[in-house]
Amino acid sequence: MDTKLISSRRRRAPSNGVRDPERTRRNLLDAAYREFAASGYHGASIERICRRAGVSKQILTHHFGSKANAHLAVLEAAYRASRAQDARLQADDADPVEALRSFVGLAFDHLRANRDFVALLGDENVNKGRHIRKSKVLADVYAPLIAGLDAILRRGERAGVFRPGMDALQLYVSISALCYFTFSNAYTLSAVFGRDLLAADALAERRRHVVEFVLAALSLPRYAGEGRGGGATDP
Repeated sequence: MDTKLISSRRRRAPSNGVRDPERTRRNLLDAAYREFAASGYHGASIERICRRAGVSKQILTHHFGSKANAHLAVLEAAYRASRAQDARLQADDADPVEALRSFVGLAFDHLRANRDFVALLGDENVNKGRHIRKSKVLADVYAPLIAGLDAILRRGERAGVFRPGMDALQLYVSISALCYFTFSNAYTLSAVFGRDLLAADALAERRRHVVEFVLAALSLPRYAGEGRGGGATDP
C-alpha cells in the first residue's frame, strides 16, 4: 500500500475548507495524487478529486487555480517526498560504500512503497514532461542530491574503494533506471517470465541485485562483491 503523499495518516482529515486551509490543501493534494496516479492527467476528474477531499470545486480553484496547477503541485510534492531520505548523503564522515548501499536501497524501497509515484512518473513521461518542466522548485530539490552523490564518489576515490572519474548525475540516472523499471514494467515482465515479480521474495531478490550491481560497477576489483547480500537493511 502506498504511503501518504503529504500526511502519515491513512484517512482524509475532516476539513471545512475555511477554518483550516493547510489541512484542506493537504487533503486536496492527497486526493489529487490518487486521482492523477489512477487516471493520468487527461483522464483525471476535478469532480472526483473534490469528492475524495470532501470539498467543493470552488475550494480547489481557490487553492490551485486549475487542474494543471493541481497536477504540478502533486508532482512537486511527490518528488520532494522521494528525496526525503537524502539528508544522510550529507554526512561527510559516512563510509562511502555503506552510504551508497543505503542510498540505493532507500531509492528502491521508496518506489516499492509508493507505486502511485511510479504511475505518476509514467504518465508524465507519456506527456513528455510538459507539466514538470514548469516547476520552479525541483532544480533546488535535486541539486543537493547530486552534490551529495558526488561527495560520496569523491570520498570513495580518496579511500581507494571506488573507480575514479565516475559522474554523479550519470550514477543517479542509472540507479533510478534500475529501481524504476522494476516496478514500471513488472506486470509485463511477470507475464513474459511466468513469475510474479512483485511478490515479496522476488522484490527482496531484486533489491539485493540492484544494490550489488551498483556497488560492483563502482568498486575497484578488490572490493567488488564485498558485502554481498545487500546489507543488514535488506528484507
